[in-house]
Amino acid sequence: MMMNKTFLNSLHIIMSLMLIGIVTSCDDGRIYEKDTAYKEGKTVQIRGVIHGLETWEDNSYYVAAAGFDNNSEYAVISKIINTTDEDGQVNITLSGIDENVNTVELCVLNRLRQRVATFAVHEMTETETSTMDIGELNVGRYHTIQSTLFDQSCIACHGGSGFAAAGLHLTEGNSYAAIVNVPSKKVEGKNIVTPGDKDNSVLHLLLNTDLSSTWRQNHSDMLNKERTSNLLRFIDDWIANGAKE
Repeated sequence: MMMNKTFLNSLHIIMSLMLIGIVTSCDDGRIYEKDTAYKEGKTVQIRGVIHGLETWEDNSYYVAAAGFDNNSEYAVISKIINTTDEDGQVNITLSGIDENVNTVELCVLNRLRQRVATFAVHEMTETETSTMDIGELNVGRYHTIQSTLFDQSCIACHGGSGFAAAGLHLTEGNSYAAIVNVPSKKVEGKNIVTPGDKDNSVLHLLLNTDLSSTWRQNHSDMLNKERTSNLLRFIDDWIANGAKE
């Protein structure tokens, strides 16, 4: 009995010493950063004035400073911009930019960090630290639709030259009132945009089906579906979530 007790006491001492040694070897007084490698690389300082940030109400899309290579629509690195000062001033630093990144963009990303729309582009150089001056930009949700869809693909026929086909003015400042809850002149019984109902909105049908295949202009051919699938989904989500201005 005495031998067993002595043996157990000795074993307890040995185990305690071993535990102290393990703890001491692990805690050497230094703090190791989890993402040390991520912080290595180039740095871009983004500054300017942006408006419309408050229109991004959900977590499906967000405005960000993001770095891209030439081979993918997915951001290699990104930093969400969710606040500005009272005058809309933004001054943020995107650091840890990989050498494969060719451009840093002020853009809209979806939850998968895919590029949806771009507002400003900064070409990367060999310089380790550079500045991206974005000037003054409107990054509002509806303005994104205006600048990426209507301004690029629609206003040539709808108001840009003074003439508006079907009486539909899609120029900036006029488009929202011309489409939201406005009956279509071409499709009986449907609005051009019905908030909350994309499937019965003519805008959705024009861009995603052959509805206009017999019209003078086939609107489904206006956008390259492979290149702009994220934009089309973004427009549908805008309609489904209330089509706010």
